[in-house]
Amino acid sequence: MLDHYITREVADNLRRPPGEGGSCLPNACYTDPAWLQLENQRLFARSWMYAGSLDNVPDPGDIFPTTVGNRPVILVHGHDGTIRAFHNVCRHRGAILVEHPCRLRRNMTCPYHAWSYGLDGALVQRPHFNGAGRHDRPAAGPGLVDIRLARFHRAIFINLDGQAEPFEDYIAPLARRLRRHDLGALRLAKTLTWEFRANWKLVFENYFDNYHVFAIHPRLDAFAPAEGRKGFGYENRLLHTEVTFDQPEPGRGVGLPYYPGLAPGLERFEAGYHLFPSCCYQIWPDQLTVFQVFPVAPDHTIEQLHVFLIGDAACDPEWEEARQGVYDMWDELNREDVNAIEWMQKGRQSPAFDGGVLSACWDSSHQHFARLVVETMT
Repeated sequence: MLDHYITREVADNLRRPPGEGGSCLPNACYTDPAWLQLENQRLFARSWMYAGSLDNVPDPGDIFPTTVGNRPVILVHGHDGTIRAFHNVCRHRGAILVEHPCRLRRNMTCPYHAWSYGLDGALVQRPHFNGAGRHDRPAAGPGLVDIRLARFHRAIFINLDGQAEPFEDYIAPLARRLRRHDLGALRLAKTLTWEFRANWKLVFENYFDNYHVFAIHPRLDAFAPAEGRKGFGYENRLLHTEVTFDQPEPGRGVGLPYYPGLAPGLERFEAGYHLFPSCCYQIWPDQLTVFQVFPVAPDHTIEQLHVFLIGDAACDPEWEEARQGVYDMWDELNREDVNAIEWMQKGRQSPAFDGGVLSACWDSSHQHFARLVVETMT
């Protein structure tokens, strides 16, 4: 079925350099529901995906439901201190087990027939399973189906099919670039949410498009002019841009504590990283933001931006005004992008566009992203 979308011509164009006939994915990869279904099955399930952070399940007994690759999953902090991930579905009749985040639980009880499971996923009890009043406490039974999990400092990643590359290899390029930042000092301060009438890939492609900053983002362009920017580079499954800026401003380096022990020079360092296909990391001297997308339909995406700040600055009233400045900055920036992303989605309906005419200066990252999509799904 993949051949229906990725013809020999498309595959050849993905390999040609930008400026020499190279292009990106065809329109159908942004508009066809069958392609999104393939992405859920072959791309998201086969990859390491950002699922949440330790801040979502900080204490034993905490449970956090989310969706990854259109599949309901839960993150669970066990009373043995272990963080686990499970498919969020009861083994009896397939009801969702946990609908909302909850805290300090001893077990998980299905709302449909009250089957209960321990926080380790083991089946605990099946009330009335053998008839009225005849409860079943099996010594061994169909427990929850677990999911491969790994952590990067406070971030939690999962791999749905269990067959992705070792997590250490996947995360190594990012870990190396962020080795001088104390990511363990971060705490989740707030999650911001936007919706786009556009494909999830366009949300990410817009993120690692440094070319559009001068046209769409006047405040960001004044802060970090185009002369100091270039297209995103890439290393395996990491796309990256790194910039040194002159002076901080509210929302970007003013009013909040910096990373402890920050090395000289890093107080003027900002960088953006896309971890294919899962999320984007944006780092500043006083914050880290993680961009996560939830594809709803080929032309409908929910984006969440998780704002992490240093220690008590994430919640202490002393820094409330400065925190709000960060939230306002990110909200302004993302709202400026809504029209641009939706323009591109509308353009994917036109036969006059099918893969693009790429700039060798700015667009090689977009072509690399497209190749990664195809290679992972093949």
